[in-house]
Amino acid sequence: MDAPRRDRNGAPSLPPAVDVVVVGAGAAGMMAAIEAARRGRRTLLLEKNERPGLKILISGGGRCNLTTTKAGADLEAQYGAARGRFLRHALRAFPPTALRALVEQAGVPLQEEDLDKLFPVSQRARDVVDALLRLVDQSGARLVGGAAVREVARADDGGFVVRTDGGAVAAASVVLATGGLSYPKTGATGDGYAWCRALGHTVTATHPALAPLAVDAPWVRELQGIVLHDVALTSLDAARRPVTTRTRPILFTHKGLSGPAPMDLAGDVEEAHAGGAVRFDFAPEARAEDLEREWLTAGAAHGARRVDSVLPAGLPERVRAALCAQAGGNPTLATWSRAQRRALLAALKGLVVPVARSLGYGHAEVTRGGVALAEVDARTMQSKVCPGLFVCGELLDVDGPIGGFNFQAAFATGRLAGLTA
Repeated sequence: MDAPRRDRNGAPSLPPAVDVVVVGAGAAGMMAAIEAARRGRRTLLLEKNERPGLKILISGGGRCNLTTTKAGADLEAQYGAARGRFLRHALRAFPPTALRALVEQAGVPLQEEDLDKLFPVSQRARDVVDALLRLVDQSGARLVGGAAVREVARADDGGFVVRTDGGAVAAASVVLATGGLSYPKTGATGDGYAWCRALGHTVTATHPALAPLAVDAPWVRELQGIVLHDVALTSLDAARRPVTTRTRPILFTHKGLSGPAPMDLAGDVEEAHAGGAVRFDFAPEARAEDLEREWLTAGAAHGARRVDSVLPAGLPERVRAALCAQAGGNPTLATWSRAQRRALLAALKGLVVPVARSLGYGHAEVTRGGVALAEVDARTMQSKVCPGLFVCGELLDVDGPIGGFNFQAAFATGRLAGLTA
């Protein structure tokens, strides 16, 4: 990274004018700068932190789940219908296979892991950041750290003025890749939202997403440490209508629920404004009527057994005990009443737990909401309301589930911005 001269106040000294200023040296910003500079554009990449790529460095527990093995329509569907349509061109122009090739050609081999994830073979996120920095340097883009942007404004000549503590830089195009509000310890403050609003954009309501869920129900917290795999979890809105279903690992914690499935639903929970809930299906592959028939057969043959004996064998003993408690007890099969049987069936296939909130931005991997997608050209990431302005990455109203999907969207949208800016 460039070590610029600094003024007496310690602010970096910057050139008076360039073709493109990219604000934010994360996944989207570095990709945009690489592509813009490769086109011969004089490109300045500004990062408020002294070190770039902080979010990449802490992702995946420091291992960096860079992208996914999913592709095509299946990949697009992970972001939801509307967001997937918006991302279609970006993802098909630069799919996960292309991102993998880029990083591996830069010296970082990747390997597949559970849940369609791709990680560096070295298990070091630092290697990914170093590879991207090499690509930035090779492209000819100039990267300056410790350069906090204070304002992005229109210039009289139709270009832009980017004001920093080290002075103002004029540019024909500006790419905003500042990220959202998640992981504030990386310097995320949501500055980009204010600049986009000032330049005429609509910014939709923002919420923490991909965060653990805070659950007050005592039985949930008492299951701390248990991990479930073949269980479906559905987010419910304030009217108890289903929103999203995930059949992915669930971890019970002393604060509530974590793991891929609950974290995938955090954005839905936050959008419900304290009125949300999640619904468990502990036997998603089985129909309720089939289960009840099996239970009646078991009761006729093994009446002395306790009710928990008919619950799925894959459920840990503590979970089976909790389900029986929710349904009113654990009698023998011979003494099990019809009402008790139906109560346990309801708990097994549809136990609803109120969830007012996630653990917030400090634990969130991404932000839901952002610059309205209708105001951005999906083929270039150029603003439809402010020509010459490009918006990419988490700053957009785009978010996907855990599994490298948000990095993939950031790289793909950043690339499109760099190809046109």
